[in-house]
Order: sequence, then structure tokens, then C-alpha cells
Amino acid sequence: MQYIKNSVFLYLTPRQRSQLVSFLRSFVKKHQKLSENELTDKFIEEENYYSEVGSPHFEFALENFSNEEFLRDLKKFFSYIFWELEQKEAQKPLIERQKAIQKEARKRANDYKMSKLKPTKKQLWYYEKVCKAHNVAQKPLEGATRLDLRNWIMDIIEPEEESDD
Repeated sequence: MQYIKNSVFLYLTPRQRSQLVSFLRSFVKKHQKLSENELTDKFIEEENYYSEVGSPHFEFALENFSNEEFLRDLKKFFSYIFWELEQKEAQKPLIERQKAIQKEARKRANDYKMSKLKPTKKQLWYYEKVCKAHNVAQKPLEGATRLDLRNWIMDIIEPEEESDD
């Protein structure tokens, strides 16, 4: 199934085949509810309409609508696209879990990096302002890291936000 592009529409030039395949992918995604036969009919109907209007998408395809091989390749490609979409849908939970794991790993790496750095002047200033605004005693800043200050600031700010809800 994965080599379908190399086995369908071989009578078209590579550029024509590329254009047609790209369009068919978006066409199927747009009309996912339809079956393969309905998609084939709809594609032919739309292309005939656009040719009557005078601006067909694929002039080379108009000649092949009566060709049995073209119709067979069209249905074959539609079934392949449906198969691809099913595979993608089946892998969605796995991909979401991987994204969550990667996000957590980036967060841990950032926290580790912050735990090794001294706090910035801006961070120290903001911590002092937050402590004064919320009437909280400041913790000793000697040996404190950026991570410590971030956590202290969040501890001061978050309870205030929770009580407002």
C-alpha cells in the first residue's frame, strides 16, 4: 500500500501526477463522509462543471474520465487515502502521549537549568514587590536560585487567584 503513488496514474507526466495526487488528498479530506464510488462521481462531476465554466483544474484528466484504467486508479488511490487516514487516527493517542512526555521532559530540563542559575535583578525586584503587595515576609535570598524565586512567587500569587474564584 505504501508504494501506491508509484503504481497509479503512470500514464501521466510526473508533474501532472503530483498535481492530481495532491488535489485528491485534499479532496478526500474535504469530503471524508463519502464512499470511494461517491468520491469518484463527485470528482468527475466537479471537473466537468469547471470545464464547462472554462477553468478546469486538470485539463489532462478530462480526456481520461472515460478511460477505465483512470477510474480504477482513482478508486485505488481513494481507498489508499482512506487507509492512511485510518492509520493516522489510530496513532493519534500514541502521538499525544509522546507529546505530553516530551513536554514534561522539557519542563524538567528547564527546571534543572533554573536550579543552577542565580536569580536575575528583575526577578529579585519582582519578588520584593509581590511580597510587599501581599504583605508576606520575604525568605532569605542568599543561595536562592531562579527556580526557588519562581516557586516562591507562584506560591504567593496562586492562593490569591484561587480565593478570588
